[in-house]
Amino acid sequence: MKALILAGGFARRLAPITDFIAKPLLPVGDKPIIDWLLDKIKEAGIDDIIVSTNSYYEREFRYWMRCRNEDIELLIEPTRKEEEKFGAIAGIKYAMDKYGKDEYLVVAGDNFFDFSLKDFVEMYVRVKAPLVAVYDVGSLEKAKRYGVVSLEEGGKITKFVEKPEKPESTLIATACYAFPQSVYEFLDEYLQNKNNPDSPGYFISWLIDKTPVFGYPFKGTWLDIGNLDEYRRAFNMF
Repeated sequence: MKALILAGGFARRLAPITDFIAKPLLPVGDKPIIDWLLDKIKEAGIDDIIVSTNSYYEREFRYWMRCRNEDIELLIEPTRKEEEKFGAIAGIKYAMDKYGKDEYLVVAGDNFFDFSLKDFVEMYVRVKAPLVAVYDVGSLEKAKRYGVVSLEEGGKITKFVEKPEKPESTLIATACYAFPQSVYEFLDEYLQNKNNPDSPGYFISWLIDKTPVFGYPFKGTWLDIGNLDEYRRAFNMF
């Protein structure tokens, strides 16, 4: 299995901070956000790691890689501004086109969480199907900003609604996925049909009608560091 950290966005909601540094490289505690993710990926036993970013932030990520001094692949999307970005789903396929149709653990580079990716991967091995980490945000108002998930016993996702106006629950999908090789063909079909190339939730809501998709519920801390308030929360935890 390969791990793919998605860091191709421009984080305009965190400007002007992100005019100079990519969001996954912002510090949380004593290290950048991306280092927290990388350590969890390694704890899961995955050493084949790809970080996907854009040419605007390439220099910053190359400096970070020199500091880590580890064998990490850096994939550069040829984009330098928001209007040019591939989007998360197109970015995943771009990585698979380059590195092969393998099993992938895919994590957004702006996620901060304390659950075990080792346990997450172990569930994926059991179900051998697309797997999404899901979290109870505890608020219907908050749930409106995410993909809201319904699970049956055993963890299969029976319903997925991206950014609903009236959420049916507070259980939402986070940007952490495990994909089998077969997902490549679904990605290709999804993008060929001109579906939304950015928000992964739209792909998952489309995918559950094509193949079984499972959810991995977790508790503890999860932050989607998409704005200054969430970044302050993460920063102040330490």
